Amino acid sequence: MKSEKVSARTFSFLEDSIRAAAANHKVEGADSSTITLGNPTERSNTTQILEESFIISATSDSVSTHGRAKETALTTTYNNVLKLAA
Repeated sequence: MKSEKVSARTFSFLEDSIRAAAANHKVEGADSSTITLGNPTERSNTTQILEESFIISATSDSVSTHGRAKETALTTTYNNVLKLAA
């Protein structure tokens, strides 16, 4: 499932129905047949705002760490990676 940006709390979209599989192969030059297409169904949904927060003490952030300047930078990076993976 993919995500999509919306500009309202409640949004709507159209959903088409898919025909069942059938033996509809034709030889070249055969007459074509017509089908009746149904109207798409209008669906609606509500957006949800999710929040995740973290606290890092000033002491922990000021202590020298190997491989990074601050603990805040590492935690923020991990938090952003987890959001992208969801």
